[in-house]
Amino acid sequence: MRKNMRLTYALKWVGKVLDGRGRSKREVYEEYGGRSPYIHSYSTRNRYLGVAKDFVKWERERGVNRVDKVSYEDVREYLEEKIDRGVSEKTLKVNMSALRKFFGAVGRDDIAKKIGEDYQEIYSQGRPSGRALPYTNPQKVIENLRDDAHKVVAELQYLTGARVGDVKKIEVDTEKRVVRIEKSKGGRDREIDFSDRPERFERIKALKEELDRHMEERGWKEIRETYYEDLREACKKTGEVYTGSHSFRVNYAQERFEELTEERGLSDKEADQTITEELGHNRIEMSRYYRY
Repeated sequence: MRKNMRLTYALKWVGKVLDGRGRSKREVYEEYGGRSPYIHSYSTRNRYLGVAKDFVKWERERGVNRVDKVSYEDVREYLEEKIDRGVSEKTLKVNMSALRKFFGAVGRDDIAKKIGEDYQEIYSQGRPSGRALPYTNPQKVIENLRDDAHKVVAELQYLTGARVGDVKKIEVDTEKRVVRIEKSKGGRDREIDFSDRPERFERIKALKEELDRHMEERGWKEIRETYYEDLREACKKTGEVYTGSHSFRVNYAQERFEELTEERGLSDKEADQTITEELGHNRIEMSRYYRY
């Protein structure tokens, strides 16, 4: 197996080489020391290949097209985006198992091994149920975070509706009072107009400057990897249900809807359209999803 093969070809190849349907699990376990490199179930095969296909699409949107160009940091970021969206522990387990099989099959044992080593640490950041819920008191959750850098990240999520992975990408246009986030999910750029919310814009500007200082001192990777556990503990202290950092995004959508309809007099449809664009989505149904 050539490690420099294209990811799209690797997908097709993996679908064939991992097909263990009809093979005895017991015999395979004996041959490979208790862990099968194959997929023995039709439904599991489809589910795992679906995860691999989604990951390959995600990487290609970022400009990564070959197996040898994939890094473990890419895999972590992919999984952490799912954590940000509030996926369940079960879903994270499926995703990690699928990617572990995929990378083992394409000769990237280094990545497959790291996924195995970090398996429990990653899936434990998922939530028991399947949907992100808004915090009843997001400010109190933020105040109860132990780490100052985490407080900055959380407040920026709350004030902008940003995914946690997008917080470091925030750029502030002081003249236009616009917040820009380049290459968000799906490679889309986001632009949020804060001309109607000048005080909030100034707060975002100050927070971004503070975050830049934290990143210079500690690096974004360390801040992000320790963020989730701190957030989970803050939820315990405040009696909130932990459903991931995506909850701040839900809070933003719900509070923004009230601002647009009650203070600016927009119709529900107009408000939903504005929120959809601010959150970086295409379908207006996503705003409604966050509101209900």
